Amino acid sequence: MGSWDTTAFANDTAADWLAELVETSGWSMIDEAFSSVIAAGGDFIEAQQGEEAIAAAEVVAWINGQPGDTAEDTDALEEWIDEQEFEADANRAKRARKVVDRIFNEPSELRTQWEEEGEFDDWRKELTSLKDRLAGG
Repeated sequence: MGSWDTTAFANDTAADWLAELVETSGWSMIDEAFSSVIAAGGDFIEAQQGEEAIAAAEVVAWINGQPGDTAEDTDALEEWIDEQEFEADANRAKRARKVVDRIFNEPSELRTQWEEEGEFDDWRKELTSLKDRLAGG
C-alpha cells in the first residue's frame, strides 16, 4: 500500500502529490483531487484517488488554521501556504468533508485496504479528526 501510518500525508502517493503541489500555485491541484472523487459518484474510488483527495483535504484544513498531527516534514507546505496568501475557505472545507465521507464509504479501495491491513479503526479516527478540523474545530 505504500503507507507509513494512517495520517493524510503518510503514504507514497500523498507525499508525491504534496511535493508536486508546493511547485504550483493556487487551488487547482486541490480542486482536481476533489473533482476526481466527486465525479466518481457511487462508482469505485481507486486508492490513489483517495490518497490524493485526503491529502488535499488536509491541506484545506491547514489553510483554514486547523493542521493535523503528522510525523512528516511539512516545512515546504507551510511555506507554500504562506506564499499563496490564501484566506480560510468554508466552502472548500465543506467540499473536503464531502470528499472524505465519500472515500470512507464503499466502494473505496482505500477503505478496503485499511480493513485488510487491520488498521481500519485508526484510519477511521484520522478521517474523523480531519472532518472535525475541516468543520472548524
